[in-house]
Amino acid sequence: MPHSSTNLKQGRFFYGWVIVGAGLVVWILEPGMYASFGIFFKPIASELGWSRAMVAGAVSLASVTMGVLAPFSGALADRYGSRRLVMASGILTGLAYALLSTTHALWQFYAFYAIVGLGMGISFAPITATVIHWFQQSRGLALGITSVGTGIGGMIFPPLSNQLILMWGWRSSYLVLGLAMGAVVFIAGSFLRSTPREMGLLPYGAKGSGTPLVSEDADHPIAQTGSTAGEALRTMAFWAIFFAALAAVFSFSLVNVHMVPYATDQDITPATAAAFMAMFGAGNSIGRLGLGALSDRIGRKRMFITVLVTSGVAMLFLTTARSPWMFYMFALVFGVAYGGAIVNWLALPGELFGLKAVGILTGLIMMGSTFGGAIGSFLAGYIFDVTGAYSAAFATGAILLFIAAGAGAFLKLPRRRYQHAP
Repeated sequence: MPHSSTNLKQGRFFYGWVIVGAGLVVWILEPGMYASFGIFFKPIASELGWSRAMVAGAVSLASVTMGVLAPFSGALADRYGSRRLVMASGILTGLAYALLSTTHALWQFYAFYAIVGLGMGISFAPITATVIHWFQQSRGLALGITSVGTGIGGMIFPPLSNQLILMWGWRSSYLVLGLAMGAVVFIAGSFLRSTPREMGLLPYGAKGSGTPLVSEDADHPIAQTGSTAGEALRTMAFWAIFFAALAAVFSFSLVNVHMVPYATDQDITPATAAAFMAMFGAGNSIGRLGLGALSDRIGRKRMFITVLVTSGVAMLFLTTARSPWMFYMFALVFGVAYGGAIVNWLALPGELFGLKAVGILTGLIMMGSTFGGAIGSFLAGYIFDVTGAYSAAFATGAILLFIAAGAGAFLKLPRRRYQHAP
């Protein structure tokens, strides 16, 4: 039974941090496993005799599946709750990776990765929207802590996958990692609650010594007002965020899927290439946590433009990378910038448009990002198959990031201030 507004409170320990912790675990495991695809890339292509575009196409299909589901996952969360969706996500992704260990035909490989996309597609937007609902104040920090899991997973899974493949082969590695990951995601999802109201609580910062964060030109707290999805879709600001997410994940997908094959093409060992991915994960973690908190202070728009420009410069640098130190430098810089970009576009919809339609708006932006990832991973494989090099693909990523940074001019965020409770 819903709690009346007069009974809402904040306890001594705020359960929102449990929400953040559960989201963190999910974002370590599912994106971390997904980020290890580049480690499996050459062993799969070698054993099954597939081209790079054929192998990369599986990730593109998973990305499209995630993108199609993302706008609807917020609505599904409203109906079924984020807890049920994330628990179902654990079952689906765990099963899909276990099935990948049995792959012998290309259609199987694509079908099982489509299930991976299905599982991930019903978890990320609900987790993001849930964190946004639980935190009115320090939202950038909360989202940064949650999404830093992607970077942590990127540090853990590529080296772990490489070691397991060396010991057991890629099939057994998929089986063991998939089942373990799916089980833990299922458990973590059981701790989620969609809104603080379900537990008789207010969002963080909405009462007590903390203070509600409101727009200077609003009569009511942002948490209680906002634009409809249709109103938001008619603004240039929404499409600026949409395109920035598309460009960022387009470039991330190039790195995630093709940096290990690219590095080993330069006679760098697979173990060292896996270390590059771990460095990328470390940078990603730093960016999500550090730049997420920093953007609370210096402003989202300034951070938005800075991280996109930095990412574009890093992608151009990657076209010249030949030695290990250059790959390490790229991985760290691009990882930090990419992590900061993700936290910004997760936080911006709630600040620009309020919380009325934050679930569906977040889902639509995630749809754009996953479509970018689908195009990027396949296009890079196709370009390599045709030209024998990745330079044109990396340069394309850089151009898109620079255009997205320019679109930041359309972001006009409300000036904010804190109001003390009477």
